[in-house]
Amino acid sequence: MTNSTLRRTAAIGACVLGALSTHPTVAAAQSRPATSPAKAPPGWVARADAGGNNAEVRLAEMKPGFHVTTGPATIVFDSTMRASGNWRLEATLLLYNPGARAEGFGVIFGGRGLSSSSPTYAYALVRRDGKALLKVREGAATRTVRDWTANAAIPQWTSTAGASVKYPLVIEARADRVTMSVGGTQVLDAPRSELPTDGIVGLRVNHALNLHVDKVSVRPLTSR
Repeated sequence: MTNSTLRRTAAIGACVLGALSTHPTVAAAQSRPATSPAKAPPGWVARADAGGNNAEVRLAEMKPGFHVTTGPATIVFDSTMRASGNWRLEATLLLYNPGARAEGFGVIFGGRGLSSSSPTYAYALVRRDGKALLKVREGAATRTVRDWTANAAIPQWTSTAGASVKYPLVIEARADRVTMSVGGTQVLDAPRSELPTDGIVGLRVNHALNLHVDKVSVRPLTSR
């Protein structure tokens, strides 16, 4: 294992999760115009896809945790959060009403050159209809590793879902495979050789979505 323990965790207690939709800080952030200034969580930055405007992405710190509201599709990361060797990446995301959009959101890993015009990273996404995806970006090109696949373990947004739906995501990279789990159930996997795995980890949020980031953490795994 070459990766030293690198972990940043933001967690909201169960009582706050249950009341998140009425939490005054979250409610205030949702009601502010997109152009209102907001304090981003320390170290975290947003980079819109090519052609997108970073000014149309808002990161708002809401301790403990932060909110992401997108215009263009965006990656969000802290360049000090890195993983190499065998590792486990966890992210708990709360999706607010996406309307009719089936846009993906989730995590990135193996990131390199993320602030450049030619970033490289893998991404593992879910979306409101209960499907998951594994994909790679290499500069302007993307490559699908596992196409959108339905799994009963992935929550779906419905009109009766409430104010938000929680998506607990886990990615594990081991010697020869990368696995993606949602709520403790494996939903996708692929040979490690098909994805970049060593580098910056973070989030990807596609067009016009409203998320609360409850937790993002990465830690080394022992070989097995």
